[in-house]
Amino acid sequence: MGRWDIDETREHIRRLFGDDQLELAKPCLRSVVDRQTYARIHFQDARAKIDSYTQTTLQDASLFEVTFGDSEAWVEFNIFLREVGAHLTACVQSIHAVPDILAHAIYYSLGLNQAAGALKARDICAGSVLRLLRREPQLKAITSLLESLVSAETFSHLAALTNQAKHRSIVFPSLNEDLTGTREKRHMVAFPAFVYDDNPFPQVFADDFLAVEYERSSRCVVETGIELNAVLQRHVP
Repeated sequence: MGRWDIDETREHIRRLFGDDQLELAKPCLRSVVDRQTYARIHFQDARAKIDSYTQTTLQDASLFEVTFGDSEAWVEFNIFLREVGAHLTACVQSIHAVPDILAHAIYYSLGLNQAAGALKARDICAGSVLRLLRREPQLKAITSLLESLVSAETFSHLAALTNQAKHRSIVFPSLNEDLTGTREKRHMVAFPAFVYDDNPFPQVFADDFLAVEYERSSRCVVETGIELNAVLQRHVP
């Protein structure tokens, strides 16, 4: 996989649509990268806290001993879980934001706001931009990439985690301990099973789930950016 040259994207926008259009697109282009950076930072900080706590507190003790031990250990455990939960929830929300921000970047990079039937600013999102893109056969590759970003089963789970936490209640992570000795990692943090809009979502281990979804999202963003530059390169004002 190559890389998305965002500087090239900016130059195409200036060439095709002028400086005012570039000023609309620049924050979106930057924020696509920033949201992925935020997700990575929160994920790494959560992982560091999990490793530190399990290696120091649970190296020679079971989770049962800690949670049913003295009050100081119980307080420390709850602080640990809330710090980890804060990072993981923020990571989930940042990954979930990527498709809508990418849709903004596509919308302004292609000058779709200058066409007839332009969207109101508050209505720009992955879904509304996809409806516009599907009308343009020459944008089929970009359309397919953005569709793949939001249509995956893992993204549906991620979206449910985000919306549940945003509007109803946080899907609070739990620390899972393997007592069989068959798992590679003895301790793993999980998002428990939950139901959102009558759809059940199973328990997932945060480390595995978020790593896979982050990589999938990042790969799709890069491929979209490369295709966007190709489309803009071919476009003559």
